[in-house]
Amino acid sequence: MKQKRLTKRDLARLSEEYRLYNKQMKQSNNRKLCFASLEDYLDWRFGRTTASSPVRSSTRTMQPTRSYERATRAQEIPSLLHKELPSDLKNATAKPDGNSYSGTYIRGIAQMHKSNAVPVGKDDNPEDYATMRRSN
Repeated sequence: MKQKRLTKRDLARLSEEYRLYNKQMKQSNNRKLCFASLEDYLDWRFGRTTASSPVRSSTRTMQPTRSYERATRAQEIPSLLHKELPSDLKNATAKPDGNSYSGTYIRGIAQMHKSNAVPVGKDDNPEDYATMRRSN
């Protein structure tokens, strides 16, 4: 059976159908049914190949030859932690002791309003802080 030649208009219409068909197959998560080229689509459309024939190109997944390992400068230069440290630097990064007040001037802490804490000195009267917002 002799096949008629496609006109430019027919080819444009079929290429648009090809684009829409692939788009619909991708949206419906049927990527295996997509065609790799317009020629493959035309062969399928006009019955030159069957749906089960292996004419459709399949998507190949790249497999790396070896696992990727990033080379960093830290791997090239040995760390200071791997070497023995001098005795005066053994606790160079130790946690410092907490600060504590050891003087005699501060007697306590007064709370003026909500979370406004104020230190109360030796010469201060704590009742002044208690009545500061209320003028009684």
